Amino acid sequence: MILQGFTPLCLFLASLAGRATARRSSPDWAGWGGNIYNNRWAESDDITAFNVKTLTRKCYLTYQYGVSATPVVSDNTVYYPTWNGSFVALDYTTCSVRWMLNVTELILDYGPLSPERARSLYQVSRTSPQIDGDILFFGTQAHALVVAVNRHTGAVLDRLQINSHPLAVITISPTFWQGTLFLGTSSYEEPAPLIDPNYPCCSYIGNAAAVTFDRRRDKLVLKWSVSTLPPPDPGSTGVGWSGAAVWGSQPSIDPIRKQVFFATGNVYSFPPAYAHCANETSEACLPPGVNQEAVLAVDTESGRVNWVRRLNRMDAWNGACVTDPIDTANCPSEPPGRDADFGMAPTFVSRRTAAGLGEDVVVVGQKNAVVYALGARDGRIVYARNVSPEGQGGGISWGIAVDDQRIYYTLPYGGRNANLNVSTTIYGAANLLSGKAAWRTPATLTSNGIAFTGPTVAGDLVIYSKTGVITGDGSPSDYYNSRGALVVLNKRTGEVVFETDLDTNFWGGVAVQGRYLMFGTGYRTGVTYLGDGSLWVMKVGHHLEQHGG
Repeated sequence: MILQGFTPLCLFLASLAGRATARRSSPDWAGWGGNIYNNRWAESDDITAFNVKTLTRKCYLTYQYGVSATPVVSDNTVYYPTWNGSFVALDYTTCSVRWMLNVTELILDYGPLSPERARSLYQVSRTSPQIDGDILFFGTQAHALVVAVNRHTGAVLDRLQINSHPLAVITISPTFWQGTLFLGTSSYEEPAPLIDPNYPCCSYIGNAAAVTFDRRRDKLVLKWSVSTLPPPDPGSTGVGWSGAAVWGSQPSIDPIRKQVFFATGNVYSFPPAYAHCANETSEACLPPGVNQEAVLAVDTESGRVNWVRRLNRMDAWNGACVTDPIDTANCPSEPPGRDADFGMAPTFVSRRTAAGLGEDVVVVGQKNAVVYALGARDGRIVYARNVSPEGQGGGISWGIAVDDQRIYYTLPYGGRNANLNVSTTIYGAANLLSGKAAWRTPATLTSNGIAFTGPTVAGDLVIYSKTGVITGDGSPSDYYNSRGALVVLNKRTGEVVFETDLDTNFWGGVAVQGRYLMFGTGYRTGVTYLGDGSLWVMKVGHHLEQHGG
């Protein structure tokens, strides 16, 4: 009923005023996942369907190869690494650079790289940083270094290597909680046999680590390190376990039980005695300590592994498995494994977050399109759902977003099955309580788009990237050299609310800070893309601007 003397417009404006009054504050976007839960959820409603179409570009800085890490915000400054080997602190209100650090020089000062390592390893950072007061932390690719710098000046305070393997890298972004930095390592040993057929594959073993910073001495200190695979037997000269990397997104924290969650990748090699495990249907064939394609809950103080949930049978794969013909000397099994590892860390969800959630859970997506919810206390499988259409698989790889009702994901499944012509990518949402599909929106609504990156939830919206457009044979060189787009959907229905083209390919996750969106475009991978990318800062107008009030 409309009250006498009130027009519909007055009621509408009053409702908007109520929204403004009740609007939640916007905390700083901290880390790749936005917070210690790694949920990529900006709970404030500064950006909504009412104002998202007023997005305007405020800052635009170009870098060779570009920016793919989700930027991190503190005060009025946004921090991010670039693929040309820099690290930048930018005042996003004025678009002025506060300081810039040469990461390539920092890496090479730590130690030179052989020509072989230099071919495989970029001398850059690709991780979202973490901030503790006036100290900023980030990881590097070459040398797998944790770096501590003064947040206000960029002065380097210390560097610490957390895995000494020659091809170890840090691709997962760190998480900071209660005085400790949590992260892990991955490795470019996985593609090494493809780059160099003479490479003696493989010896890297993944690890999760905790690091503290001694402010009195300006010193990084390794608190603990947990290996994902058993070490080689003493005196053994044969092939052993390798791989099980800790790849991407950001470790999540369970503050109730004081544990941190990681997920792992496939193995690159295995001892001959376990060759039969490649054909087994159960992970039980694997010996204890072989934590491949698993979720680990680790005590934050001691490094004790509270529980491990191994979720797949042995998946043995490396770059030698994609040669034609297959390089049987280096590919660990024939047929090869599925390369269906976890490219992300889990998201912690408290039962208090969502009505009807009976227990605290961790949620994670896998490169075979399965979304899992595991009990945070013991790793029990609450549900496991294949979220791709008709169970065709795909690649949930770069992360997910989770709010109090749904799990949001990007699924580039078309590239895995040439006969599946619905789309090269879908943007999707699943019910948090059950894992059942809530909605699916093809990325082909405006073009033959392909996308990989984890989304971001903000207000009543979910924000996705479109990596590029497939116009030719669908190879990476095709979409790397096309223009991506920022795609904004209604998070309840999946309806496209807003889309805008960008300058080049778009792999970066979006950070939300109040009325600002921040993200990078471009990527660096061999000779596939040699162009420029950029750091974007966009801002919405006031809630009433588009209504003339």
